[in-house]
Amino acid sequence: MNIAVAAPLPHGPSPHASAGPTPDRAAYDALMQVMAQRSTARRFDPLHKIHDEDYRLILDAARLAPSGANTQPWQFIVITSGRMREAIAEQLTNEQRQRAAAGQGGGGTIDYGAVETAPGLMVVVADFRLSWAFPGLMNGTELDQRYHANAERVILQSVAAATTAAHLAAASLGFQSWWISVLGQEETQAALHKLLGVPADLTITDLMAFGRAAGPVTRRWKKSVADIASWDQFDMANFRSVAQIDAWMADVRRGTFSKKLK
Repeated sequence: MNIAVAAPLPHGPSPHASAGPTPDRAAYDALMQVMAQRSTARRFDPLHKIHDEDYRLILDAARLAPSGANTQPWQFIVITSGRMREAIAEQLTNEQRQRAAAGQGGGGTIDYGAVETAPGLMVVVADFRLSWAFPGLMNGTELDQRYHANAERVILQSVAAATTAAHLAAASLGFQSWWISVLGQEETQAALHKLLGVPADLTITDLMAFGRAAGPVTRRWKKSVADIASWDQFDMANFRSVAQIDAWMADVRRGTFSKKLK
């Protein structure tokens, strides 16, 4: 796959940027090649086998992700049992039905059948207790609570970095993957904790299904560099109103969902 050269940044390069060649451009190009070929699949070829070495390589990339205060607050549970896959898919489907019944469908529904049939499946677990590694007052005051809330955000960002690294590693191995993050309901968390033997002190953040896609994969649109970059101050041209977000939800995001639940 050829990688298109990014358009220049909207206000030109930083005045402090070096005029020389980009160091190790070959490594950058290789990374961009992987990122460009990374794609989401919600249907996988169940006949393709994921080997232990595939898991090891993916987890080796995940463990090298950056984390706040080097807390490395992540754990990954590799799911190989067919019975366990079926039970996880059932929990996700039940949660979705509950959201739909409550009028919180979000514009569509998702078929979680791939959780059962994807050759590779991992559950991502976070330890938010490691937020204690960050500055705080430890006195229960309002200011202390703000410090703690920020520390929890750092932990979540750190786990997301490891999860991203895992998805990119899977892409580099020629797999498509599915980042499954609909795990907000307390009932679903409790059920999955019990099912997987996860201690109550830990939090399940998402699942990663991966393998060879069954059928063509649709490439999703991405914003341009100009759409996401500001220099020195936030560029209000990149700010979206509530009406614009509503339009995006109606016209674009609907296309990311799979078939309706039966």
